[in-house]
Amino acid sequence: MTPPVKKNSALFLDIDGTLLDMARTPDAVIVPAELRLALVRLYDVLDGALAFVSGRSLTSIDRLFAPLRTAAIGCHGAEVRGTDGTIRALADPIPDPVRAIFRGLAESHPGTILEDKIYALALHYRLAPEAKLALAAAVDRLEGLFAAEKVAIQHGKSVIDVKPLGIDKGVGVRTLMRQTPFRDRPPIFGGDDTTDLDVFHILPELGGHGFSVGRAFKGVDYKFPSPRAVRQWLTRLAERGVAA
Repeated sequence: MTPPVKKNSALFLDIDGTLLDMARTPDAVIVPAELRLALVRLYDVLDGALAFVSGRSLTSIDRLFAPLRTAAIGCHGAEVRGTDGTIRALADPIPDPVRAIFRGLAESHPGTILEDKIYALALHYRLAPEAKLALAAAVDRLEGLFAAEKVAIQHGKSVIDVKPLGIDKGVGVRTLMRQTPFRDRPPIFGGDDTTDLDVFHILPELGGHGFSVGRAFKGVDYKFPSPRAVRQWLTRLAERGVAA
């Protein structure tokens, strides 16, 4: 079974690990041409009620999917762009002391990559898996400092994410759900990682459904085995004009 997407649905899509296969670095991901075509078609069929929900910045999202420019949630909810193009920052930039700490961690662990997105940080260790335990221990030791600076730490797939305290993807989805054309539509959300749990948790109260990719999450109704399977499903939806 696949999620029940209809023409009156609102479609929210995580990117890395959900739409796109994970790559060695964030810039090395590939957006297949058939996915671009499917997303453009679905954006039209849903009257613009399609949004990306990502830890990436809005700038990075737009670069990946150009010329398509949808409503979007970036930096784990800290940046929200409506369909009218208006961008709202729901939090302040990451404090400089926290940024300096993570720069130091990246410099002291060769092979790690620090992605600075202004409103969020991502320390990737996919190319240096041996650094995982040391990085986790260093972050745990600084728990008090992070709390004082009002930032939250979240561990994902070969990455340590830093985001403003109280901000998450669920906050971003709630913000868009109050706007046209998302308002009064049942949301369908797909994600693959721990940062997506904040959206999965709010879907029942919004009358929506979730699908996970690669692994099951508690309370999520549908599961795809891989991003490739998600892309194939979206292509079928686009070809049919939705009506899943």
